[in-house]
Parts: sequence; structure tokens; C-alpha cells
Amino acid sequence: MIELVILGIVSIISIILIFFAFLAGLHYGSMIRKDETIKKPTLSPIKIVKDTINESKNDAKTLKEQEIEDTILANIDAYDGTGYGQKDIPK
Repeated sequence: MIELVILGIVSIISIILIFFAFLAGLHYGSMIRKDETIKKPTLSPIKIVKDTINESKNDAKTLKEQEIEDTILANIDAYDGTGYGQKDIPK
């Protein structure tokens, strides 16, 4: 009994995938007929790694900016009219 259920589910999924492949073929065929260019996905591992590195660099910049802002606010809180107790702002 369980084998028939699994076979039925696999059959339904296969029919759905075949239908979507057929629709994609129709779409690409109409693009070729109209002499339009077909764009291929440009998802490469190298691009993903480069984007991740750039995002981490941006996060590092924001952490440094946050540290500068925290130091400035701490200096404002510690201000008593003199220069004592003031922290140097990181550069």
C-alpha cells in the first residue's frame, strides 16, 4: 500500500516538472523566434564569495563607526569641564 502512495506522489511531481519544462521551452522558443537574446543565470560561486567578502568589509566599517560613536557619547557623558576622563577617539 505504501509503495503505491509513494509511486503516486512521484508520478504527480514528475508530471508537474514536465509541465514546467514544457512552459519554459515554449517561452525560450518564442524568444528565439523573435530573435531576442536568452539571458543565462550568472550565479557563480566566485561571485557569491566576492559579494560575501564585500559585505563583511562593509560590516567592519560599520563596527568601526559604531565604536567611534560610542567613544564620543562616553566622552560627552564623562565631561566635567576638564579634559580628565576623556577617551581618545579611534581612527
